[in-house]
Amino acid sequence: MKSIRTTVQNTVFLTLIVIVMAQINIHIFSSTRFLISVAPVCLPAFLYLLDDAEILPVSILSGFGIFGTRVLRDYVTGAGIADVAAQYLPETMFYVVFGIALFIFDRLRSQNIRLRYFIPLVMVIDYGANSLELFARMKTTAYTMNNQLSLMLVAFIRGMLLLIILGSLNQYRVLLLNRNHAERYQRLIMLISRLNGEMLWMKKNVDQIEKTMDTSYRLYSELKDGGQDAYADRALKVAKDIHEVKKEYLLILRGLSESMEDETESDVLKMTELFVILIHSVNDEFEAQGKRPIITLSKEDELAAKEPYLFLSVFHNLIANAVEASDNRRCVITISEQNGGDHYLYTVQDNGPGVPEEFRDKVFEPRFSTKFNEETGMVNRGLGLSLVKDIVEESLHGTIRLRQGSGGAAFEIRIPKDAMEVVE
Repeated sequence: MKSIRTTVQNTVFLTLIVIVMAQINIHIFSSTRFLISVAPVCLPAFLYLLDDAEILPVSILSGFGIFGTRVLRDYVTGAGIADVAAQYLPETMFYVVFGIALFIFDRLRSQNIRLRYFIPLVMVIDYGANSLELFARMKTTAYTMNNQLSLMLVAFIRGMLLLIILGSLNQYRVLLLNRNHAERYQRLIMLISRLNGEMLWMKKNVDQIEKTMDTSYRLYSELKDGGQDAYADRALKVAKDIHEVKKEYLLILRGLSESMEDETESDVLKMTELFVILIHSVNDEFEAQGKRPIITLSKEDELAAKEPYLFLSVFHNLIANAVEASDNRRCVITISEQNGGDHYLYTVQDNGPGVPEEFRDKVFEPRFSTKFNEETGMVNRGLGLSLVKDIVEESLHGTIRLRQGSGGAAFEIRIPKDAMEVVE
């Protein structure tokens, strides 16, 4: 709930806006001081756009504020206060009536009203409030055909101006919403991609858990046969604990797998869209570190990936690996696609230092890493390239190899054509 102070501050601020806008005006009836300004457009705009606008106090304060500014202006130029006050007081009545009508409408409506209904209603209120003001000035002569047509035209023009303002703001709001949705969608795609990669690694670790449990049980048997019962019991306890860990591990993995299958079951993504999402994600990821890479893409065919999250994992890991290995230089990465007959060849080339000869046979090994942070002492966990190899070979049924490029490392990935779709 807003404080009274905040409400008062907002009301005063909105009132000042209306008073300032009232200074933009024209005379349409030369015999009176009847002024037409754009200020009345502000009040329904506030009502439509602001949920917490106190429209009645704003209207009343605006009416008296505009009255005060007009009287003060004419008094400074030499007019008598009593005369100008009588001339401008009906305009105050216009804002009071206009505000009361908007206030009643706001209290009666049950939900947000569409512009197609809101604008005509504002025109009717505008026309009615102007008619009362003109009657206060001209009495019955206010109701001649020409005068009423003039007021209708004023109400129509101000209604159209309100429509343009609110329509433009609505379109801008939709544009921002669509952009926010697109950004959230891209982040969601990358999140699913990373979860997919981690799940593949978790599934691979199940075999390691099985082997460790089997080793512990064999150790128990050997210790038991050797008469070392105390150590045998400890080995058996380790085997049982590993078994319990394995059960919990598999339950988590199954839950994740089922959720991911539901989310990714029918997803097919164009490679062009895939790389747009990938580049945006990588830029956001490394921009804070001052390592935003330059990524260029060349392709022959318009393709769609049947397993987009796996492709995202592969290329994201390769790009991240290149950026992290680039030291202080600006990392430039080129991704090219070639039609190889029964497969597609993707080459990821960077301008980094490359991979030393003695490490070339180890880069795809799990937990192998040459990345060491001298400030924190942390060593990279070394799963990126191993995960890439597993995805390419086991999930996409392709091949990957490291080819030393002329100006850095180059990874060549061959993907069978049945893993892709040609987009017509």
